[in-house]
Amino acid sequence: MAEAWLEPDRDPAPRVIVHTGEGRAFQTGADLSEMAGDGVGMRRYQHDLLDLDLHFTSWHQKVAKPVIAAVNGICAGGGLHFVADADIVIAASDATFFDPHLSVGQVTAIEMIGLAKKMPFEAVMRMALCGSHERLTARRAYELGMVSQVVDPPERLREEAQELAEKIARDSPAAMAATKKALWAALELGLTDACRVGAQHLVGLWGHADQTEGPRAFVEKRPPH
Repeated sequence: MAEAWLEPDRDPAPRVIVHTGEGRAFQTGADLSEMAGDGVGMRRYQHDLLDLDLHFTSWHQKVAKPVIAAVNGICAGGGLHFVADADIVIAASDATFFDPHLSVGQVTAIEMIGLAKKMPFEAVMRMALCGSHERLTARRAYELGMVSQVVDPPERLREEAQELAEKIARDSPAAMAATKKALWAALELGLTDACRVGAQHLVGLWGHADQTEGPRAFVEKRPPH
């Protein structure tokens, strides 16, 4: 996953990255059968977690390009990392979300902490405490702000993700990268400090060629190049 995120981020051709699943699930998290039988369980990840040395989401890898998570079907447990760490999340109408960690004796933390920055705290706490005994529907996830769009019928999910990505791809790549850095930084800072960081990103792009081309294209009533 670490390399899979960095490859399209380094490639100048793609403007937007869409992350989705194949089959009946978006992501189901850790392999519980492996954990139950190998005598090691989650301890294999101890050093990575304590050092916060994680590399499986776009946020972990500091991906500069916009990332859309297109959730198809089940999104459970560790799969919620990819929802918490995406820039935009859309979901098929039959998608469901739940966090089974507590139901199998595990603590849920990092993915839920990430979601608590995006949606009401009580909704996150309820998901965490209910474990595998309650699932959020796509519609309820939309109402809580976990996703920004519900796609119906579900078969149109990839098509809708493509259309959304193409809208975003029309904007300045340099301005998008700076905007993404500014807004994600704001989740970690107080209001005044976040605005100071935002101002640095804003001013840092002054003089860029896109800031000449954008207004010129607007005046000339044509798409910017």
